This record gives sequence, C-alpha cells and structure tokens, in this order.
Amino acid sequence: MKENDICNVIAEALGRRTGSVSILDGTNTIKEWDSLGFLSILSALEKRFGNKVAAIDDLATVKSVREIIGIFKREGII
Repeated sequence: MKENDICNVIAEALGRRTGSVSILDGTNTIKEWDSLGFLSILSALEKRFGNKVAAIDDLATVKSVREIIGIFKREGII
C-alpha cells in the first residue's frame, strides 16, 4: 500500500473526494477532521488493515496524515 492510498482512505472516511487529502494535511487543514471525523478515519483504517490498527496506541493522538503514515511504516503495516 502506498502513502497515496492511505490519503484516499482518509478522504473517503471524511466524505471528501478521492485525491483531496495529501500527506501534508491534518487537523489544521481539514475541517472534517474533528473528533467524529477522527473516529471515522480510525474505523476506515481498521477496515482496510484489520485489527492491527486497533492495537496501535500511538494512533489515538495523531493530528496529521504524515503522523499516521509514519506510525504505519514503523509498525510494518506499509
């Protein structure tokens, strides 16, 4: 899975069009990324990657796409 695919999963989870989210985005650039939006993101990532995502405590505090990608790389998910 490429970084761009994660961006698209996040876009879809937030009800945005494919390609509208980049690695540079986060809570400060995406108005839909509020507490409810964040739950949607986590749910979509878990659906895509399975239960591996639920076990990653660091995801609870992420505020950007870059952070999510970094954690996924560290955990060997991507």
